Amino acid sequence: MDATPVHPSWLGEPGSTRDVLYRLLVEGPLSRSALAERLGLSAASLSRVTKPLLASGEIRETPDRHVGPTGRPTQPLEIDADRHHFIGVKITGTHVYAALVNLRTDVLASAQAPLESTEPQRVAELVALTAKELQEQHPVPVSGLGVCLGGQVLDGGEVGYAPFLHWENVPFARYLGGHTEIPVTVTNDLNALTLIEHWQGAGQGVANLVILTIGAGVGYGLVINNQLIHDANAGLGQVGHTPLDATGPTCDLGHRGCANVMLSIRNIETHASVSLGRVVRYDEVLQLAEAGDPLARAAVDQAGFALGRLLTIASGFAMPEKIILTGEGVGLAYTAADAVEAGRRQDRERHATAIPLECIEVDDIYWARGAALAAMQQPQP
Repeated sequence: MDATPVHPSWLGEPGSTRDVLYRLLVEGPLSRSALAERLGLSAASLSRVTKPLLASGEIRETPDRHVGPTGRPTQPLEIDADRHHFIGVKITGTHVYAALVNLRTDVLASAQAPLESTEPQRVAELVALTAKELQEQHPVPVSGLGVCLGGQVLDGGEVGYAPFLHWENVPFARYLGGHTEIPVTVTNDLNALTLIEHWQGAGQGVANLVILTIGAGVGYGLVINNQLIHDANAGLGQVGHTPLDATGPTCDLGHRGCANVMLSIRNIETHASVSLGRVVRYDEVLQLAEAGDPLARAAVDQAGFALGRLLTIASGFAMPEKIILTGEGVGLAYTAADAVEAGRRQDRERHATAIPLECIEVDDIYWARGAALAAMQQPQP
């Protein structure tokens, strides 16, 4: 199992220099005294690290001046986040979403395009064209192109399995490399989301973190000791087959009451439609439940209770400091809040405290920013 540093490798090798750059990237501008305090460095040690960075232009003094603790005026330091730029792309079953970002993953330009075909070479060509469009919108040199998608991504950017694209054993990084001169990185979309969420989102500063997504299926991301944990099976959705209800319906693989069949939007819609005697979509199911419809409420609460059980299982095995829940189906956690809490209590040891849970909503460009951050993890060529 590999552990990938969350800090961008483009900040340099691990050590005081990268620590300075990272702290300024995340929290800057900072005064020298504040920076030294955060890093546990003496003023002399900090000066030795920052002097060559100032000379090379990696960091700079801001125009603003303020009075430091000694009463002398000082100028805060900040990193030049625009020294390097990256493009991140999220591929779904229907669209390509792309963003051009700087080292801070600030979005400088964005674009999207529909997939007219899921044939791998056609998708590679579309990604390259979209990346070119971004460079035309914001002409800057691009240091890396990161792509994320739902599925298993193996070494070298080969996609072992991507169900929404109907791909198996596709050397997508090689295909894409044939359409662009930018260095290419391909990663699983949950890994990309976990990277951006831990680095800049609701998981910032949380050393041990679980990300759960619910929507078309169930996704899982894990950070332990500030490192993203993943292996060759990441992206296969194994957490989605966690059993949650012994009396529930069966999934496509015959698993009764697993997370996928209890929590996916499609299956919640199916359950509610059978109960109500007509076809209803996910948003309407939630609205009906909130309005007091007993049949919709039963369907929603059954799913909410299962979600609560999954949260407790994740807490027990990973022992995180925080769980972040997101995805297209995250509205379930709000509508079925009481059922989710009951499900969390069901399996939790009575002396154990509940792990903090935060529900967030993110768009596809946010995932694309995570793909760009994944590209930043690759060493400089």
